[in-house]
Amino acid sequence: MSCLNGGNCDFSAGDDVETGDEFPFERVFPVYARGALIPVADPVLLDSINSGYDPIWDSIRAEAKLEAEKEPVLSSFLYASILSHDCLEQALSFVLANRLQNPTLLATQLMDIFCNVMVHDRGIQSSIRLDVQAFKDRDPACLSYSSAILHLKGYLSLEAYRVAHKLWKQGRKLLALALQSRVSEVFGIDIHPAARIGKGILLDHGTGVVIGETAVIGDRVSILHGVTLGGTGKETGDRHPNIGDGALLGACVTILGNIKIGTGAMIAAGSLVLKDVPSHSMMAGNPAKLIGFIDEQDPSLTMERDATRKFFQNVAVAYRHTIPNGSPVAGVAEKGNVKKRI
Repeated sequence: MSCLNGGNCDFSAGDDVETGDEFPFERVFPVYARGALIPVADPVLLDSINSGYDPIWDSIRAEAKLEAEKEPVLSSFLYASILSHDCLEQALSFVLANRLQNPTLLATQLMDIFCNVMVHDRGIQSSIRLDVQAFKDRDPACLSYSSAILHLKGYLSLEAYRVAHKLWKQGRKLLALALQSRVSEVFGIDIHPAARIGKGILLDHGTGVVIGETAVIGDRVSILHGVTLGGTGKETGDRHPNIGDGALLGACVTILGNIKIGTGAMIAAGSLVLKDVPSHSMMAGNPAKLIGFIDEQDPSLTMERDATRKFFQNVAVAYRHTIPNGSPVAGVAEKGNVKKRI
């Protein structure tokens, strides 16, 4: 199977094939030390591979080499996780497999599942790169691309979800739910494999995030820890929120029911949202109320949610001129009037 950059990503734990190529750290890392890396032409991807140039993967390898020189005690870990692999799909599959393994879900089995799904799905190949770019651009605590794929559980959970979602669509629902369960146990992030999530997503910290079965999340959305996209009862069918492109959901935001969060909307930390939210609006409170509009196309990209004195003065003015249901009176809190952000 071919990776996006033209490398060989084919391996199968179940083939029991000896290649004679053993990693130098076999005794330290027995799970993956003996692999079966067999070149097999992958017709699904061959036509998409041109020059083999993959700047994200090239950067990850360069970072890993530099870190191995700076911190020799991690050299074996970095070799095993990144430098021994031919492409991002293979490296990410290895990291996920070893983080999610347990006595009955072996790392070799999981690595085979993850890599086989990733290398056959162009959408996932694009998503894992756009997601890691989102983490690098928007999270100041993300030191590098390599630190995201090695350590950030928000990123790892998101990519495990993408594989589980593909398995769910293939009808392999029990396996998809098994992956969801392991991700929840290991990372504390619960994303139902049937949920639909776009590209360029940031799960900042990620702890406590819950995304329900029929939730839909657009592209370029940023979600902080503790966010819940849930239902409101036992109803079936489409019962979870729909989040528009470029939205920013602050820490511990709860959004319940089949409601629409508009494109570029910003929801303040701790808010409870029970009604539709207009595009490019700012909502805050429990229950959340409209407090103004913003000029930014995608507030999720800037991640500006400062709580300055000037901002709260603007908020106070907006609240004094709203009617009980939270809708602004004409001429007050209109788009462009509130410049500072949550």
